[in-house]
Amino acid sequence: MRILVVVALVGLLVTACGAGAGPGGPSVEGRTYLSTGVTEDGGTRELVPGSRVQVSFVDGRVSASAGCNSMSGAYRLVDGTLVVEPMAMTEMGCPEELMSQDAWLADLLTAEPALTADGDTLTLTTASTVLTLLDREVADPDRPLVGTTWLVDSLITGETVSSTPGGAEASLTLAQDGSAQVMAGCNRGRGSWAQGEGTLTVSALALTRMACPGDRGELERAVLAVLEAGELGVEITADRLTLTAGDLGLGLRAG
Repeated sequence: MRILVVVALVGLLVTACGAGAGPGGPSVEGRTYLSTGVTEDGGTRELVPGSRVQVSFVDGRVSASAGCNSMSGAYRLVDGTLVVEPMAMTEMGCPEELMSQDAWLADLLTAEPALTADGDTLTLTTASTVLTLLDREVADPDRPLVGTTWLVDSLITGETVSSTPGGAEASLTLAQDGSAQVMAGCNRGRGSWAQGEGTLTVSALALTRMACPGDRGELERAVLAVLEAGELGVEITADRLTLTAGDLGLGLRAG
């Protein structure tokens, strides 16, 4: 399993002052953007196939990713310029082309690019590069909790997020009639569900009873530890669903 570890890249992180917008300036605080295009030295820069740049501005910090690791740092806007303090980045092994793309994005964000926000469009511009992004809620709306098949792809323990073991698979589908279909990793079955304000409860699970050794058994134990924990925290962002039960949780993506 691959574990994400946060490491400091350079120096200390400094709390930003003046984040969001100055008088008459653009407001990006509280918003997340996804890339729609990159121009570099007058020509189109193609991102690694299947990847996309994401940039978020929350509580005076900018967080970003380009397909592999996540990076973050305090930010402020000064006369239309984005000023980002030294950033921290997760340290996850990825193909070289994605890691190079991470470094490219980090260089762009810390180069004090000009920032222009026009409605749902955000543009970051340096002497050689123009990165154009669109508000995430427009570019990639949240998927509905009900009626979507959610595939488990990560396990959460405290602040540690790890990938699912081996080739084992698990999924959850909630139907409009209040029934839940579960593939727990080895066994499958049905139950019922109820939704509260930001919560989900899955109950009365009845699963097949196959013996589940190895990776499938490991995944099943982790999945059931969350689904059978009672009231779960629920967060949906685009095609991602996170279910939490205390220090335990599941990361799922829309199938």
